Amino acid sequence: MSVNTNIEICKWYNNSSSPVMLFIDDLANVWVDLNGNGKVDLEEDWGYAKNEENSSFTFLNKKLLKLFPYIKITFFTPVGIRVGMIENSSIKSISKMINCDEETKKFFKTIYDNPKFEIAYHGTTHGKVGDKSDDFVQEWEIFKDLDEAVDTINYGKEIYKDVFGKHPKGGKYCGYESNEYSDESIDKTGFLWWCRYYNRGIVDNKNCSIGGKDTNSITNFDIKTFGENKVIDIPTTLDGEMFKDLLSLNPNINTLKGLVKFIFRRYFIYREIKKIDYLLKNNLIISIQEHISPARDDGRRQTPNIFDDLDSLIYIFNFLKGKNAWYCTCIELASYVYNRENSRIVEDGGNKFHIEYKDRDGLEHKNISIKIEGARYILPPSGGAITGNAGVFNIPIQNGYYEYC
Repeated sequence: MSVNTNIEICKWYNNSSSPVMLFIDDLANVWVDLNGNGKVDLEEDWGYAKNEENSSFTFLNKKLLKLFPYIKITFFTPVGIRVGMIENSSIKSISKMINCDEETKKFFKTIYDNPKFEIAYHGTTHGKVGDKSDDFVQEWEIFKDLDEAVDTINYGKEIYKDVFGKHPKGGKYCGYESNEYSDESIDKTGFLWWCRYYNRGIVDNKNCSIGGKDTNSITNFDIKTFGENKVIDIPTTLDGEMFKDLLSLNPNINTLKGLVKFIFRRYFIYREIKKIDYLLKNNLIISIQEHISPARDDGRRQTPNIFDDLDSLIYIFNFLKGKNAWYCTCIELASYVYNRENSRIVEDGGNKFHIEYKDRDGLEHKNISIKIEGARYILPPSGGAITGNAGVFNIPIQNGYYEYC
């Protein structure tokens, strides 16, 4: 049957409105013994306690993923001995490399092998401590030249490979901080994707030092690329604690700011919802920033974190129910963007077409979503039939001819 031959590549997989990702920083082989009792209590673990009852990973699975089993998470992992926040802390902690023993390697590899999760690169040590918390220097700020940055990254990549069998495909600057050598160091070390900025920050505070420089409300929350190899730059667009104070059962009304938030709670909730709705309506990235634990050896509380923000996260994901969202990891998103930008549909007549595609070594997710008005199914080169939904088809990228009917 003859159908409309206008074939369109969809911006996102399955022609979704927005990709949705949960970013969780610092899943690491670390335990901060806040009360000094010598056992892991709830909130103290960054990954050291693995699947124990009070581990943060267990908390995440029981309290959030049990409610929303379709959520996908990219964990950002320091692969070496992650430093604390201050020198000579009175708070005891344990920090080891993620390949320190077979049991630890197995724990991280099990997460890596789960299709709901991704473990991305987040440096070796995360940075350098000082006498005070404010003296802390993030890892990519330390490097004095490009060679030092590249050598350290390559060292970290080999630790990663020892655990997971492959080099990392993406990662994030520690604390979203970088220097003049950072972007080139990522470009030269083979990463497909990277998170450079806390993009929401430049919107909420024009003086935010880690929010990047793009003040355009559309492009700031969309994909960019950088470097000679066009590394895919994935923005961070939401803070996981955005509803925390507004949903609190014990609001702080002892300050003017807290009192105003309490009185006008419904308005402030509506204002936060509009941030999510804006991303959906404009087909932009929804990436939610969190940490795996609030525990720090300087006595401060790490924010945002999945414990304090549980109700906020539940509110976010409840709002997203029924929306045309694509739940994915960063590698799935980056792979789709690469495929989208490096594919060209060539129509061959007679309801046939083929795909001209620039392949990339090591890319595991080779698929694309296309829209053909009036078509019911597609016959790919490998055989079989792919049915569509409202003219949208998710197809593998293959050599040969496709036919649609």
